[in-house]
Amino acid sequence: MANREQIERCAGLLSSRSTDDEKLAGLLLMPRVVDAKDRESLEYIFDSMDTKFIERLMRTGIKQIETQNNTEATAATELPMLDIALSVINVFSSHSTIATKPKMQDRIPTLFKVATLVEQPDALAEAMQILCRLLATDTAVQTVLEKPDTLLRIVDSARSQVEPLETTRFLDLALNRCSCYIHENGSDSSRVKGWAELLTSTANAFASSVGMLKFELIPVLANALEPIDRADMDVVGIADASKDIASSIGSSCIWVLRQKSETTQYADQVLVLYSHLVRLWPEHVFSGNRAVTSSLNQNSQQNKDSELILRLACIEAQAAIDAMMICPPDSDVVDAENSAEAARLARGWKLPFCAEIIAGWLEWIASWLDEQPESADIDEGAIYGIMSEIHKAAQVVVGFLVDWKDRGYSEQEIIDVSPGLVVSTVHMLGQWLATDPKLHQAALPVLAMCTSWIKLDTVHGAAVKEFMRPCVSYALETCGIDEAQFIADLESRELRHDRKPAHEFASPWVGTVDFDDLSYAVYGLQSDEEVLRARQAM
Repeated sequence: MANREQIERCAGLLSSRSTDDEKLAGLLLMPRVVDAKDRESLEYIFDSMDTKFIERLMRTGIKQIETQNNTEATAATELPMLDIALSVINVFSSHSTIATKPKMQDRIPTLFKVATLVEQPDALAEAMQILCRLLATDTAVQTVLEKPDTLLRIVDSARSQVEPLETTRFLDLALNRCSCYIHENGSDSSRVKGWAELLTSTANAFASSVGMLKFELIPVLANALEPIDRADMDVVGIADASKDIASSIGSSCIWVLRQKSETTQYADQVLVLYSHLVRLWPEHVFSGNRAVTSSLNQNSQQNKDSELILRLACIEAQAAIDAMMICPPDSDVVDAENSAEAARLARGWKLPFCAEIIAGWLEWIASWLDEQPESADIDEGAIYGIMSEIHKAAQVVVGFLVDWKDRGYSEQEIIDVSPGLVVSTVHMLGQWLATDPKLHQAALPVLAMCTSWIKLDTVHGAAVKEFMRPCVSYALETCGIDEAQFIADLESRELRHDRKPAHEFASPWVGTVDFDDLSYAVYGLQSDEEVLRARQAM
């Protein structure tokens, strides 16, 4: 602990009653008097100090930079006052109790301007570090969302930088924090609009850049979209922004995929980013402007792009499963959090993203076809071509889930080790099995797995239930069974499963115990076993 008398002296020098020379002396004295880890003493000094003096030092540094830029000086000007200010703020910001104080939060706009203008590597790194610490607080994120121009300057500055790595790292953190805040704190319209403005600018930078910035922005945008869901985007006034974001990112993703071999290392990142677009805005990703896209028979570039990404997703999904099924798990790994099974599944990390893209297209195409008039000129050959690729991928996914169960794992162990993999593959299968009964026989073992996941997993079971309900409805429809009557039969325990005679595409699920158990779970009804256990417990 520092000497109390020295702390009082330092605090007095930094107070509003002191002259600027005395305040400067206090700033220089502070690191000699107080250790950077002494939070209590630093907080006392910060509460006593005139932070407007720090503000003036930073603004003086900004004016020096602007003057240098206007005179086109070849050598960078030294900025001692700015360096002192940044060094002091950096020490204070390292403690969360100080970082959340209004006097510290008020420095954010100026810090953003410093980070935009300064070219000295050390000063830039220090300014970025301070902002990263401040953005760990919700107050700072609110400031950015309410005044997005602060962060927009950083996006604009990245376009002119030869090596923008430091800036894109900061953007990665800042945009992800903004997205997490939007998702966790409700859809306040003004803040969501601020978020949309930030994403639009970053997406435009991604679309217009031709150097390394384009590739470095791929994971930045993916991390920014990952925390967001469709409900977060249900805000009046951002429809046009959503369309612009989806268009800019989607076209740039395709551009990256069409490049020569030196950019193939970014293809995996592009799949991740594109899957988030599909999850959030499938109507923009696949159809663009529906008023213009009236038929799939148009030879538009966008349709070709969608077909490219879908075929790639199908191929990569199969490759991911092959990597998990062919390579045996490492038997010498015993740690529970990094088990052999987890290591095996890690090799198929791309599967959830590929499955999201495929499921999103299946969901969209079903809705789109329902909207088309009977006279619409639809290119059925193009649709069936894509469906054929998806059918192959779906077959492999069914085999993967069945193989997973055959390895001796319980349904609870499977969803515990990789819930994202389970939910994404069930989402894809759910969309496929709700449109084509050809895979129903092979997928019969998956029904019992889905039933267990709905019942056992309170977190992810609801999603599995949502994805499997259309499959149950479709299976009943193929057999000519009225769904409302079927539910009534379930409740009364009088299942008859009357099929229409000679129904060519009747699902083999209907009439099986596994299908009945899944139906009970999907419709939220107690199965016979559950009713029996309840009676025995009485």
